[in-house]
Amino acid sequence: HRSSISGGGAGGDFEEHPNLLVEKEVHPRVHQNNDTTTMSALGTKLSSLSVSSNIIMSSAANFVMLSEVIAQWGALTHREKDAGYKISACGGWDFVEFHRSKISHFYYNIIDGKHLDRRLVSIALSFLKMFLTRRPAESKNFNKLAMLTSLYTAIKVHSSNIYLNGRPVVFITEVVNWSDNVFTVRDVSTMESCMLNTLDYYMNPPVGQHFLDIITPLIDDHLINPLDKQHIITISNWLCEISVMESYFTSIHPSSVAYAALLVAMDTSSAAAAGMKCWLGSLCLKNDELITSQCYERMVELYYRLDESPYDGNYRCRSPTEVVVSLGI
Repeated sequence: HRSSISGGGAGGDFEEHPNLLVEKEVHPRVHQNNDTTTMSALGTKLSSLSVSSNIIMSSAANFVMLSEVIAQWGALTHREKDAGYKISACGGWDFVEFHRSKISHFYYNIIDGKHLDRRLVSIALSFLKMFLTRRPAESKNFNKLAMLTSLYTAIKVHSSNIYLNGRPVVFITEVVNWSDNVFTVRDVSTMESCMLNTLDYYMNPPVGQHFLDIITPLIDDHLINPLDKQHIITISNWLCEISVMESYFTSIHPSSVAYAALLVAMDTSSAAAAGMKCWLGSLCLKNDELITSQCYERMVELYYRLDESPYDGNYRCRSPTEVVVSLGI
């Protein structure tokens, strides 16, 4: 699409436009008289063609962007169904689900303390869940070591600012400190190798925030005011962060979680919500409508169960760890 739009196709159309065709044989008196009326008319036509060109090229660019967004969304939905990222049901006692809230709380405290992207918590939990469903615990502390290593690996692989002032944000010795020195550097290193091999190096699990990254840049400032746009982006990401702490969303595909989060964020934004939801629906993005609807209802319940605003004094969303009590998670 890009080559056909940005190539000679559009330019060729304008070159062949009948309004720009000039007869080869022009009477000499036209040049001699310098007919200003004719020149003015031609200038007006050229000006209108220039405006039309900008509109067409702008529409073409928007079409290309929309096509790319839909393709990226489709690729992510395909990845979330990949067998390599499948999380099978555990038989008997499930360490991750039984301790999900505590694990999430622990992860968020570390991530927020280092000012890293909170989506790392979702990725780390995916690593942990995928790993433990494939590799049963071998000892009493096996699960705890896997929990610490999952976060360490997620930061190493996916953090955009892994280095701060030329130094790693997290040293392997710090992971040892997280365990109160129960484990050694060799323990963490061995577990990391074990995790990579067990997961067969499937280290890019899709999470809800990935889907939001695709859609939110498309929200046009002409559709809603900037404050409402920022509210939609902030609250939808925050709802994805909250969803990680509750087992209800474990078996739901991230695409449905992200879509539902967007709908709730739009509902809580302003009177423009109906128009924004129509716009989102017009994109025809792949998602399970029934599952998304159920996910939406659960998120609405969580949002309105809050005792206070999700925003802090600086118009930023509070950490998920600050609202788990009022949510009852």
